[in-house]
Amino acid sequence: MKRPTKEEITAWIDHHLADPRLEPEALLRKRWAWIWMVVTFAGVLAACIMNFILKMPPFWWCGAAYIIGFVVGFIIYPRTKRFDLVINILFSFFILVGFFIMVQSGGLRTSLGSIYIGINCIMVSALAGNLRWTIGMFLFYCLTIGLLGILDPMLETPEYITPKINAIGFFYTALWSNAAMILLLVLYMRDKFRYEKAESERLRQLDDAKTLLYSNVSHEFRTPLTVIQGVAGQMEQNPEKWSHKGPQKIKTQSRILLGLVNQMLDISKLEAGVMQLKPIRGDICQFIKHVADFFQSQTENKGIELQVQLSEQPIYTDYDPEKMMHVLTNLISNAIKFTPSGGCIHIRVIMENEGSGEIVKIHVRDNGKGIPKEAMGRIFERFYRIPAVNEQTPGTGLGLYLTSQLVQLMKGNIRVESEKGRGTEFIVKLPVTRNAPFKEDHGISLIHCCSIHSIHTEDKGGSEHKIPQATSSDKPILLIVEDNSDLTEYLVATLEGHYMIELATNGKLGLEKAMEIIPDIILTDILMPQMCGLEMLKYLRNDIRTDHIPVVVLTARGDFDSRITGLKTGADHYLVKPFSQEELLLKLNNLMESRRRMQQKLGAFPTKNHKNHAHYRQQQQFLSEINALLEDQLHNEDFGINEICLSLHMSRPQLYRKFAALTDMPIGKYIRIYRLHKAKTMIEEEGKNVTEAALESGFRNLSHFSSSFRDEFGYPPSALI
Repeated sequence: MKRPTKEEITAWIDHHLADPRLEPEALLRKRWAWIWMVVTFAGVLAACIMNFILKMPPFWWCGAAYIIGFVVGFIIYPRTKRFDLVINILFSFFILVGFFIMVQSGGLRTSLGSIYIGINCIMVSALAGNLRWTIGMFLFYCLTIGLLGILDPMLETPEYITPKINAIGFFYTALWSNAAMILLLVLYMRDKFRYEKAESERLRQLDDAKTLLYSNVSHEFRTPLTVIQGVAGQMEQNPEKWSHKGPQKIKTQSRILLGLVNQMLDISKLEAGVMQLKPIRGDICQFIKHVADFFQSQTENKGIELQVQLSEQPIYTDYDPEKMMHVLTNLISNAIKFTPSGGCIHIRVIMENEGSGEIVKIHVRDNGKGIPKEAMGRIFERFYRIPAVNEQTPGTGLGLYLTSQLVQLMKGNIRVESEKGRGTEFIVKLPVTRNAPFKEDHGISLIHCCSIHSIHTEDKGGSEHKIPQATSSDKPILLIVEDNSDLTEYLVATLEGHYMIELATNGKLGLEKAMEIIPDIILTDILMPQMCGLEMLKYLRNDIRTDHIPVVVLTARGDFDSRITGLKTGADHYLVKPFSQEELLLKLNNLMESRRRMQQKLGAFPTKNHKNHAHYRQQQQFLSEINALLEDQLHNEDFGINEICLSLHMSRPQLYRKFAALTDMPIGKYIRIYRLHKAKTMIEEEGKNVTEAALESGFRNLSHFSSSFRDEFGYPPSALI
């Protein structure tokens, strides 16, 4: 049989004594006291055996009393929250039994060390953490000792307690009682270290969570502030265009900021215990329907079907419209956030009877990505965000925590059921009461007053803006990857005079569009649904078709670690919201100017000089692959753009855009010039005649070769002979 390890023993004890009603420190004291009881019980059993060996049957009743007390204590101890009460009652009984042992043995001088029993009991009482009981037990022990002192002249020592047996008893009792004290000290030091380490780790995790919260909150605040600041600037520069829609956008973003502030204030009130319910009596079904109606346009824009199924009969009950609105909007917003286009969100409201009475059940179900099993038990924790989506979806980690606290305030409960990849369902249960004053509009007026659609949600992932494409071919193509529609509109207004604009609402769409059109430059956010900006950037940098594209990261995450991560991933610039319009234009223009310098160097001939441009090593590798293909098929006049596309696994438009971005030269022209330079080298350095050079460089028509040669170099090939 395998011997259990210390860790396994510790785990078994913790499991045996586990009680969710107790704080961690109380559980430690409970474990110490339980181990002390086990050690004391072992000492009592050994004492009973010793009494049997020493033939002292009058003391057997004491051993039996102790054993019965321990058995009762061991049964009750793990099950009760008041373990301190069990300890103190049990050991008060033991002190009383010890008193009768000393009376029977003839007093303190011949007590066989029973005096130590009371000291042990007081020590265990101190472990239980109830100071009054410990003082009471100490006074009770002193009372027994004082009474023994009074009775001592009247007590007689039995004949079977000889000085030798008395000394053995004293030695044995002192030995095991002091061993128990040392054991307790060792356990205390070890557990104290373990507890302090666990507490330190807990505080570290809490600190990390708060840091993450501040980072997430700053992101949530910076984006609306960027829009407000940018729109205000546009209203100054172009008042005619922005005089109508500018103030509305500022109001919308201000409501979003106000909603974030209110959310944090609500949590502070809940944790301080000062938030009060303001219930009304009304039809909760109609209230929920009106809340859901505010999300119809958002779900339609994202291509999500929103279904609302209400009870056939009105459900009149007491509820707080404001608190209920927060609960519903958080749950529906989360469902929209994690449900892909083409998905479905289903809201169902029913009334059922339970043992405690009638309840309202509100189901909010989606068929989105679902929640991982390891996160199911933590999603209602403050600051917690699912790690898998933390870098893709903005948020503070407070929404579901606030929701659960509000549901508890309304004397209800909330639970979640989810299967990864198949969807999630939140179920809210609220008791039905009818004590509050009746309200005719069922609290619906509050919904319109608060404009919850603007406060709690943004139109993310909706339809893309229809931007008139610039007809001038000299404008570079800028791909903007941003999920905030108002910020996108501001960026378009700022940049459309300088660039041809293409839009994508998340990293996944941005990656697909970048592969399709090969833009000249990309401006991207980081926190976005489906795929974050950094993940998109990794794909871009690891693909030969897009690894050359300059990328500017535009984000609210301005801390040092986030900047370093963005730059390491491959970002060319890192711009923090809110930003200056002038700074954004300068950064984009500088990147385009840097690309023009690269084109001048990489587009120059002869190609053997490419290896000198170490700064453009990755771009040179692409050109080297094309050169290697041309060199291998130099004699083959039919080898051209189609064959290069097949070899590099690129489409013709992708090759055209990629090559032009690197060299500012059409790929067809490059192939022709490459062949002509090779022919010139053959004639000058290898001594070949014009016909041989033409055929080996892929020109079958000698007159075409001569005319092309003259166009490139200004003289005919025959001049080199």
